[in-house]
Amino acid sequence: MKNFFKPARIGFYILMLLTFFVLGLYYAGFVAAGKGQGLAGGAIVLGYGVLFGGVAFVASFFIAHFLEVSKIKIINWVLLALLGATWVYKYYEYKTRDAQQEKRNEPYQDKNTMPTETAEPVSASLVFKRANASHIEEPLAKNNLGLGFFTPNFYEYPTLYFYGNITHGKSVSAHIPQDSLALGRDQFGDFTLIAAPPWLWPEAMNQQFGIFHFKVTAIGQEFITVEGNSKNGKRIILNKQQGQLHYWPDILLLATTLTFVEEKKQLPRSKPLDNAIEVTTPFEYMTAIEITNEWALVSLKDSNHRHVGKGWIRWQKEHQLLINYTLPNIES
Repeated sequence: MKNFFKPARIGFYILMLLTFFVLGLYYAGFVAAGKGQGLAGGAIVLGYGVLFGGVAFVASFFIAHFLEVSKIKIINWVLLALLGATWVYKYYEYKTRDAQQEKRNEPYQDKNTMPTETAEPVSASLVFKRANASHIEEPLAKNNLGLGFFTPNFYEYPTLYFYGNITHGKSVSAHIPQDSLALGRDQFGDFTLIAAPPWLWPEAMNQQFGIFHFKVTAIGQEFITVEGNSKNGKRIILNKQQGQLHYWPDILLLATTLTFVEEKKQLPRSKPLDNAIEVTTPFEYMTAIEITNEWALVSLKDSNHRHVGKGWIRWQKEHQLLINYTLPNIES
């Protein structure tokens, strides 16, 4: 019985428990055991660690019974080295991720360029039309607002397929894609570009967070037509099930702030009429309360975003957007 509690054997029990606990956590991540489980995901992953560690801890007593102390010491060093290497790797991963987060928080420097006529390597970053896809500060359509935005869901559909001419009445599966936009994920969960056509230029995008906004021009039962290139109006057809459609009222109600386009400034009105009484309360920002065809009831806010009044403004006229807006930043 005393042989079970020699220092080398005690160390072996503990190291087996810790090593296989960590192994269980990695295995749970490899098989995506907690994916899609909501708040229970963490408990499921932890359960794998406890299960692996518990089984290894019990097994270590039987293993130690049949092995000489000299061999157990060698195994202990190996297990200790594995734990040390794991700690070093996780620490390096943490520092790298922390450095990337600091880089993201740095002020953005505009590096926009026009799309090239030839395809770039798949490792290159796609052209950013905006510094942040959630912040849009100019009219998105000079001649036609469209119906709203289509936002692909790259979490569930990593590849967004582009279709040409379609036959109405036939399902998506009966059509062959002509091109695609494919994103992957790096070790930190950020999106990376795998493939994209050189002409792709959405209304707004932030590749790192998998955010792409395409202006919608037509909607069908299974397909949706969008502008694949907002510079030249090139239209593409997408599978409507691969993302979410946001109509203009939804976009404006979701916006955290509204401001007027510089050359189209106006005073809020007491009613949604051009000849209604003007609201002269000083304000800096606005948020939407209610949207009609061309008018929006807004909450007027000061520089500290405190409510100071409300009024009606024209948000569009003759299919031209009269306001800028900021959407909440959406991250993976």
